[in-house]
Amino acid sequence: MDSAAQKHAASLTAIFDHISAVGARAGEGVTRLAASAEDGAARAIFADWMARGGARLAHDAVGNQFACFDWAGENAAWIFAGSHLDTQPRGGRFDGTLGVLAAGCAALDLHTEVQADRFRPRHNLAVVNWTNEEGARYQPSLTGSGVFSGALPLREALSLTDGAGITLSDALAAIGIDGETGGVPPRPKAYVELHVEQGRILTVAGRRIGVVEGTWAARKMMVRWIGRAAHTGPTPMADRRDALLAAAQGVAAFEALIAARHPHLHRSAARLVIEPNSPNVVVERATVWFELRGLDVAELDRAGQPVLAAFEKAAAETGTRLEIIADTLREPAGMDIGLMAITGEAARACGFEPLPLRSVAGHDAVALQNSGVPSALIFVPSVDGIAHHPEELTHPEDVEAGLAVLTTVLRRLAEGDFDAER
Repeated sequence: MDSAAQKHAASLTAIFDHISAVGARAGEGVTRLAASAEDGAARAIFADWMARGGARLAHDAVGNQFACFDWAGENAAWIFAGSHLDTQPRGGRFDGTLGVLAAGCAALDLHTEVQADRFRPRHNLAVVNWTNEEGARYQPSLTGSGVFSGALPLREALSLTDGAGITLSDALAAIGIDGETGGVPPRPKAYVELHVEQGRILTVAGRRIGVVEGTWAARKMMVRWIGRAAHTGPTPMADRRDALLAAAQGVAAFEALIAARHPHLHRSAARLVIEPNSPNVVVERATVWFELRGLDVAELDRAGQPVLAAFEKAAAETGTRLEIIADTLREPAGMDIGLMAITGEAARACGFEPLPLRSVAGHDAVALQNSGVPSALIFVPSVDGIAHHPEELTHPEDVEAGLAVLTTVLRRLAEGDFDAER
């Protein structure tokens, strides 16, 4: 690695370690939920780092942060690069954070060249931190990129509530975000996101760079069984309307049906909220978050039909009432062919043979691509495929490879080496 590359890697490591400490607890990973105090602290560190490097900071009404480099003037097109700083509860350090900070590091490197008159961009560049990508505190996920891309109305996003009944609007205001400020850039000509793979494909193939061709679809269902609260002691068994029993039957049926009929789909029942949540009270309300992921939207529809019937059966057998609170589909995304080609060329120029692959997880790049913004998604390896866990890890040499490729791609795009029409 040459001296310039060493300097870039050291700069990224320093800011990465600084932000990774925010919300971290020994043995418990990082908890930095969207619009929390920890999220606000990380945002402040990011903003200060970017401002000291010469960026103009802005944020929109849903809290998306933009570190803007107005290199080519107000009438020039924009290139975006970034990811998200929010995490899952007890999550890993790399998911999202690496993408924001690598983009910031690449932008600062390019800005140094602009100031030295060694680089004359035709387009402006913004490094973006998207709000609530994870969907851990507020649902749906991809909230900020969804609002920016037009898929989610701003008013609806701001009215989302967390488990404590706090709206996203109030949570953002608590960390100093109350409306748009700073001159938010318009829709970009292209968006690029660097992300850890969260799988083992790159490692098994012996590659350091993945170029994402497309993503899986995701069907997400929020299901509630409503029973009747009662004393767990004297209430006769025949009189009980146990919502938790209904939910348990529903989860078991979901697992059995999908495993038997659609074993290649990825399935989960990952969150359960019960009320009133007392050891001496029969559960009155049980809410479960179910998820199916696959390549074929039609198959997700077929798979869900018997599942919904099983949920109804569980309600009937337990004397409870079923409510389908939400049943949403995130369409699969096919990433932009032109940007994929540029990314592949950049990887080879940096000495890495890229591997085309698909992403099972959703990313902010998906929201932008599906809204018509040409987008690229670059993967670097995840050790053992671990994600959303404190042991999440990407080796330094793979981080360096991702940064090199991302910087090369952004240089080409800022130079104007991309035709969105092709």
